[in-house]
Amino acid sequence: MSIARFLVVVGWLLGGTVGWAENPIERENRLPGARDWQLTRVRVDAAGFRSPWIEGYCSRQSVGAGETIDIKVSTNPPLPFQIEFFRMGYYGGRGARLMQTVGPLQGITQPTPSPGEKNLHECRWETSHSLTIPDDWLSGVYLGRLTTLPGDEAPYWQSYVIFVVRDDRPADILFQCSENTWQAYNRWPDNFSIYTHPKGNQGPWADVSFDRPYGREAQHNGVVNDPLTVGSGEFLPFEFPLAYWLELHGYDVSYCCNSDMLTPDRGLKCKT
Repeated sequence: MSIARFLVVVGWLLGGTVGWAENPIERENRLPGARDWQLTRVRVDAAGFRSPWIEGYCSRQSVGAGETIDIKVSTNPPLPFQIEFFRMGYYGGRGARLMQTVGPLQGITQPTPSPGEKNLHECRWETSHSLTIPDDWLSGVYLGRLTTLPGDEAPYWQSYVIFVVRDDRPADILFQCSENTWQAYNRWPDNFSIYTHPKGNQGPWADVSFDRPYGREAQHNGVVNDPLTVGSGEFLPFEFPLAYWLELHGYDVSYCCNSDMLTPDRGLKCKT
């Protein structure tokens, strides 16, 4: 029983008139979850942060229903691949729900850019797939699992892309993903985060761009050291546990990104 339902029952037993109506998060989490959403075959290069065999990123950090987001993917060597889109939550303990599978798509090897001013890396890759968000996709954090399809029983490789579906629905809790922090610590392609510049990590000499994949989680790589995070920023080790817990207990929660809070009309929309 969720905490919200427990409080309703207590109120009823005490003679109160509290009513209960199932919120969208509770309805969503009654739908069938997916067991197979994690990466099962991951390969990183010698530097230990990127997976050039298949990697990608999204054109936007967040998107609303009816809007379109571009998925930009590189495979090396060029191979067909598929994308499985998952919404992250509780789902009976499984942690995710499969929303859509796209593919096979033809992969191409896209270039690794040379460092620009202040070591900035902007990939400017071609779009591999444009996804229009269906109206029934609830606000949440979504992972796109990229999987090569080599055929002939050759080994496949996987990584993620990540984005947030936002909405304008008033909710009790607003869950803000910290993608600015994810990007600040992102070392892709090897050692190019804000904090790894040769001059040190306390100065204006390093810039980072969202126009590149996320490498493996790198903020606490001496502790986490988890290649299964490649492509997902820092969501899985540090933020997913809270999202899982909130949805487990049926809290009415909506999701957004740091960038969504830059203007008041898009940010502060909760009931509290």
